[in-house]
Amino acid sequence: MTLEQFFAIFISLHAISGSIALLSGAISIIARKGNNWYKKSGIIFFYAMMLAGISGIVASVIPGHYSYFLFVVGIFSTYLVLSGYRALRFRKVQNDRNILWDKVLSTIMFFVAVGMITYGILVITLGSLMRSILIVFVIIEGLSAFSDFKAFRDLQVLRKKYLRMHIGKISGGFIASVTAFLITNDVLLGIVGWLLPSVLGGMFITYWLKKTHIKKKSNLIT
Repeated sequence: MTLEQFFAIFISLHAISGSIALLSGAISIIARKGNNWYKKSGIIFFYAMMLAGISGIVASVIPGHYSYFLFVVGIFSTYLVLSGYRALRFRKVQNDRNILWDKVLSTIMFFVAVGMITYGILVITLGSLMRSILIVFVIIEGLSAFSDFKAFRDLQVLRKKYLRMHIGKISGGFIASVTAFLITNDVLLGIVGWLLPSVLGGMFITYWLKKTHIKKKSNLIT
C-alpha cells in the first residue's frame, strides 16, 4: 500500500466519521436531555468523534500530507471528548486510583500542548492569523489540562463538578468539529469561521452550566 492510498483511507475515515459526529451532536443538542434520543445520539457522537480525531491525527502526519491544522484539531477534539466522557465517572469516584488514567490523559495533553506551542511559534510557516489562532487553540488545550490537575486534588469537589466538566468538554469537542468543518469546506472564511462557533458554543455552554448550578441550588433548598 502506498502512502497516497494510506492517506486516502484515513482522510476518508476522518470525513465520514466527522460528518456522523456533526449530525449526532446536533441531534444531542436539540433532543430533550435524558431521553433515548439524547443518550443514543450522545453515544454515537462520542465514538464518531474519537474515530474522526484519531484518523485525522494519523492523516496529518503522513509524509507529503503534513497538516498542523488537522493535527491540532484532532488532538484538541479527541482530548475534549474523551475526558468529557470520562468525567461522568467522577460522580462515584472514591479514591485516586479511580482517576489514574484521567491524570495520565491530562498529563499527556499538557505536555503535548507545550510541545505544539513551541513548534507553532518556532517552526510552522502558516500565515500569521492562522498560526496565531491555532496557537490560541493549543493554549486552551494546555489550560484545560491544567485545570483538570486542580480538580483532581479534591475528590469531593470533583464529584460535585462532574456534570459541569462533562458539559463543558463534550460541548467543546462539538465546537471544535464545527469549526473544522466550516474552515476546511470554506463555509465561513477568515476569522469569522474560527470565532463564530466558539462564541455561539460558549453561550450554549454558559447557559447549561448556569442551569445545572440553579438545579443544584434548588435541590439543596428542597
